[in-house]
Amino acid sequence: MRKKEMKFEESLARLTDIVDVIDDGETTLDNVIKLYKEGLSLIQSCGSILGHYESEVLILTKEADEAFSFTPFARNNE
Repeated sequence: MRKKEMKFEESLARLTDIVDVIDDGETTLDNVIKLYKEGLSLIQSCGSILGHYESEVLILTKEADEAFSFTPFARNNE
């Protein structure tokens, strides 16, 4: 059975929990590695979700003639 897809906010909250557990230093190395792998998967999932929504974002710009225009959002590094 496939794991339930988490929402962005749920994934982010789980990532925060993972960081807290690892930072606490009270867990085993085996568990740290397991949590690290889970965290990597959550980061990829969050990145994918953000990438999807990023393509839907439009930037509203006020032109010199006081008219407004919309342009697609683009990352600075693209």
